[in-house]
Amino acid sequence: MSEAIVDRELCKGCLLCTAMCPKGLLEQGGEYNSFGFYAVLAVRQDECTGCGMCSLICPDGAIDVV
Repeated sequence: MSEAIVDRELCKGCLLCTAMCPKGLLEQGGEYNSFGFYAVLAVRQDECTGCGMCSLICPDGAIDVV
């Protein structure tokens, strides 16, 4: 089973990853991180296929797929 792990402190909320995820498993969160950005949340982790598109597109290296 794969899982996308988002580092909320590195995420700037650009939402590129949400557009790239073929399963739509990433969503904009409703809470600010310490830099004032709405960080992305990984939801429905059990559906993650581990394709890594979210990690590849993230300009800040805030997502790891394990």
